[in-house]
Amino acid sequence: MRAHTRIDHFAVAAACRANPGEWQPVGEYNSPQSAYGVAAYISTADTKKDRQRSAYEPAGSFEARRTLTEFGVWLEARYVGLSSDAAWADAVAELLGGA
Repeated sequence: MRAHTRIDHFAVAAACRANPGEWQPVGEYNSPQSAYGVAAYISTADTKKDRQRSAYEPAGSFEARRTLTEFGVWLEARYVGLSSDAAWADAVAELLGGA
């Protein structure tokens, strides 16, 4: 079993935003439960504390995938944006006559 390396989730999220749609490494987790929890955090941007800021906001704008490895579970994330992003909102407004 390997020692856990601390993950800088703000750096991971920044790399994802800089490369939309491309999978970026998050890290390797010793247990599937830990990897599952982090994958859920990435997808939902839900934090344990009300005042804590998530690196993966807004909720639903990131995806995570897990792969089993010899030592545990490898986790990757990617930025997928939201259907309510600026380009989508502009297109809908144009269809509605600029409303």
